[in-house]
Amino acid sequence: MTIIVSSGFVVAGLNVSSGNPLEILANGSGIFTTILSGGSASVAGGGGALYVTVLSGGVLDGSGELGGDDQVYGSVSGLTLVSSGTLTIGSGGTAGGLTVASGGILGVESGGSTTGTAVQSGGAELVEFGGVASGDIIQSSGTLFLEGGGTAVDVGIQSGGMAEYGGNVTGALTVSSGGVVTNATVLGGVTVSSGGTFELLGATLLSGATVSLLSSATAAALTIDKGAALLGAGTLVGESFVAGSISGVTFEGQGAIVLSSGATAVGVTFTGGELQVSGGASATSAIVSSGAVVNVFSGGVATGDRIRSGGAEFVSSGGRAVSATVSSGGLEYALAGGTTTGTVVSSGGDEFVQSGGVASATMILSGGEEHLYGGVTSAVIVESGGREIVSSGGLAHETIVSSGGLEYVYSGGVASAIKLRGGEALISSGGVAIATTVSSGGVDYVLTSGATTGTVVAAGGDEYVQGGVTSSTELQSGGKQHVFNAGVAVSTTVSSGALEVIYGGGVASGLAVLAGASLVDDGEVLISGAGTLAGFLSGGGEIVQTGAGDLLISGGGAAFDGSAVISAGTVELATSGALGTGFVQFFEPATGSAVLQIDAADAPAANGTFANTISNFSGAHDDIDLRSIAYVAGASAAIVGSTLVLTDGANTYTFDLAGTTAGAYPVLSDGHGGTLIDPTAAAAHKALDPKVLAFAHTLAAFAPSDAATAAMVSSTSPGGQTPLLHAAAGRL
Repeated sequence: MTIIVSSGFVVAGLNVSSGNPLEILANGSGIFTTILSGGSASVAGGGGALYVTVLSGGVLDGSGELGGDDQVYGSVSGLTLVSSGTLTIGSGGTAGGLTVASGGILGVESGGSTTGTAVQSGGAELVEFGGVASGDIIQSSGTLFLEGGGTAVDVGIQSGGMAEYGGNVTGALTVSSGGVVTNATVLGGVTVSSGGTFELLGATLLSGATVSLLSSATAAALTIDKGAALLGAGTLVGESFVAGSISGVTFEGQGAIVLSSGATAVGVTFTGGELQVSGGASATSAIVSSGAVVNVFSGGVATGDRIRSGGAEFVSSGGRAVSATVSSGGLEYALAGGTTTGTVVSSGGDEFVQSGGVASATMILSGGEEHLYGGVTSAVIVESGGREIVSSGGLAHETIVSSGGLEYVYSGGVASAIKLRGGEALISSGGVAIATTVSSGGVDYVLTSGATTGTVVAAGGDEYVQGGVTSSTELQSGGKQHVFNAGVAVSTTVSSGALEVIYGGGVASGLAVLAGASLVDDGEVLISGAGTLAGFLSGGGEIVQTGAGDLLISGGGAAFDGSAVISAGTVELATSGALGTGFVQFFEPATGSAVLQIDAADAPAANGTFANTISNFSGAHDDIDLRSIAYVAGASAAIVGSTLVLTDGANTYTFDLAGTTAGAYPVLSDGHGGTLIDPTAAAAHKALDPKVLAFAHTLAAFAPSDAATAAMVSSTSPGGQTPLLHAAAGRL
């Protein structure tokens, strides 16, 4: 028999059993109703039931309202829980299609479940440990509370709705604009629409879970387990721990994203906070600015990060950063044991390689800079307007400096195998460069206290030495080396077609000038022992032989008017005019010999005069070796005015002298078939300065006749005439 409660009637304390269904019509109501196993009750629209208990196996449905304190262990569906009404779904109980109105509270206990519940404004649903809510919709100002151990499946949080999760989110959770979710453990998929908020305070996205944050949506304080994912274009704040994956979101404010082993972060934008990439984790294409920091720790890898104004990336020991881009105001640091590869530093950006750090294949664009403070770089490319700065303890290896680029090495920094391809290197203040190659348009500056070794200067390249020291430079055809005041070049080789220029105060030691090369010497060339000056010689500087061995001067010296100084060893003049109009000066060594060897091409002709003045030819250890003039027994040499005249049978050979002279000049065999003049006695008098003597020779063209000459002097003896008049008369 069916029990019907019509409009205006109330039934109270009724037990509804099997075969006796209860129907509450519009405007009817039931109070303290108990629906037994097998029993059923329905509440029509406009009808109501209060304080209902549905036992296991009992059924309550309809479109009416529930109020009071209701308990369901069977099933309930379709009803609306009104203000101040409380409905509890106990163990084994189920609820489907319910509506929780303002002030209503739906509770789901362990073993209970709800499906398709709509929680309206002011309404609330509480899912306790072991309870399950599936397909529920939390509307504006409605609230879903999911306690620890509770489960929500395919829940939607609409605009203005709020879900506070301490339990599990499975299936698909959708958070619409204005919706808020907090404290969830996510096993399924979550979509947070624009304007929605998703907060996981101390909870976890479990493996297989996905949270999608659409534009303008917000998530906070996430813990993302391995196999779980956060993605989308929304905003993440707070401190999040990631063992799974995160992509596309924007991180704002303070806090951090901490990536643990196996975690990945792709395309995350940071406008604050920190990205920590730990061992086994990886970050790709992060955008870092406005005070944000990326820290890459041991075993972590960051790839393709873009470090913008106010952003910084720190790569610690064992960490790696690959293909980062550092733009204006951005900073990248390779710390001790950290490695960067393929970084691009653009205008206003900086990369710092600190002690123990390594950076390779960095590209420095215009306005960008790389700084080495004890670190190591390799294969860096410095483009026009870019700079690599190597200081104390830093080592830059195989840097390529393009036209307009600059490599600066100072204060204990070292650069090896620099390739200047149109760019410049400045080596100064304790900096060292090894095995630099200077190509066309490239310039290597070796400034005060700077040092280079093994530099190769190719065609069109230049090396400027001013206050610094270079050693073992090779000038290839078309290459140039310029040695300025206080600059020193040691063991430079000047190949055919190359140019060596030594300015006043500059020194080239151990210089080798090969045939076809050019040397402009207005400073000092120091040779200690064997050497070769075979190219074109010009200038007014000194060539100084200081050690045992043969210095061969065999090039064209027509434009040279300096001096060759012999304090030890041999200076060999092998070509005609090898010293141009310059002079030879002896400084007698304490031991050994100082020898001027004049070969056939430069030797005076019989009854002729040697082209160069010889100064201070007076010591017992000084020798002139006339290798091509055969020694004749009985040959002699004597001072005549300011000349030394070698008489060899019918032939004489005259040498202009300056400075001190000896009292006697024995003539010996040189042991090679030639003639050796070897002073043995103390100086007798001082001859003309070679510069004065050169001036005297210019007057020779205006010399008076013999008769006029005799009239101008007081004695017919050469000793009574002035050396200048002797020169003018052609007698010197």
